[in-house]
Amino acid sequence: MQPDKPEPEGSVEWRSPSNIALIKYWGKQGNQIPMNPSLSMTLKYAFTQTEVKWHPNDGTTQGEFDFFLSGQKVGPKFEKRVGNLINEMAKAYPVLNDLYFTITSLNTFPHSTGIASSASGLSALALSLLSAAQRATGKADEYPRFLQKASHYARLGSGSACRSIYGPYAIWGGGVNTESSDEYAIPYKPHQDFETIYDSILIFSEKPKKVGSSAGHKLMDEHFYRQGRINQVRENSFRLLKALETGDFDVWQEVVEQEALSLHGLMFASHEPVLLLEPDTIRFIHDLNAFRAGKGLKVAFTIDAGPNIHLLYADEHREIIRNFISEWIMDHHLQIQVLDDETGKGAKQLFE
Repeated sequence: MQPDKPEPEGSVEWRSPSNIALIKYWGKQGNQIPMNPSLSMTLKYAFTQTEVKWHPNDGTTQGEFDFFLSGQKVGPKFEKRVGNLINEMAKAYPVLNDLYFTITSLNTFPHSTGIASSASGLSALALSLLSAAQRATGKADEYPRFLQKASHYARLGSGSACRSIYGPYAIWGGGVNTESSDEYAIPYKPHQDFETIYDSILIFSEKPKKVGSSAGHKLMDEHFYRQGRINQVRENSFRLLKALETGDFDVWQEVVEQEALSLHGLMFASHEPVLLLEPDTIRFIHDLNAFRAGKGLKVAFTIDAGPNIHLLYADEHREIIRNFISEWIMDHHLQIQVLDDETGKGAKQLFE
């Protein structure tokens, strides 16, 4: 991205995907600094597309905006979140205080379905606002530095959003390798066998979570197992990275599933216990274990802070896994939605 003449008005549009954490981020401190590092797989079809139009404001207020999600004006809680992000970015780009923004955003997936809309939504917004700021000043960064800055600002809006900038995988949190940081995510390229992994998301409940992410992270502040969790993540990160580098699906499955169950175990064991799993979530895991026993299938489940399951699997077993899902749903006489996705490449600017 090369410097250009300032643009006092204009528009920009970015598409940014959601991601699913394999090493879970749970617990934070300070200004969105993670308690532990995390590693995620970027999705391809579950994304947010956000357009930002800007022009000079009337000079009486700072950082004014209108935000429309799926054609509807967002509520005051999300407006405050957006305003806070603009204010943070304005510390480095004061020009944002002189602009009025019209923001329109659309998700390709429904809310409360096990896909992190905050990750895709806040990363798409950070990318669009940063593009607007740099075009308004005529001072653009080279692309790698631009993405790093966007990841930093996305983190301030939503921790997991910093990972959605990159694909096929992303690492966030210091200490994983010499390049990883608490301030922004970095891209990670695995062994070729892990470059395309399919993800079938089983929606056992579309109800909003009983405990929001911010409240959930706060439960780790005085958690009895806090230090144990930090130690566990250090070991699991090492093992998973080695598996991803060498194409070891057995270790990949073991670590990914342990991370999912550990996340919910931590919630169970909080001083204010949180139970987010549904009976069908547990039943599916039991039946999956029985189905795959002895077959050598390259498949693993993971679960975020909710009841819905991401079933991850290699291309060579796509047909058998999808048939298993369909038959399981029919056998149990359920009417649940299944969203099919796969590994994606990260954020993309549209109509450059």
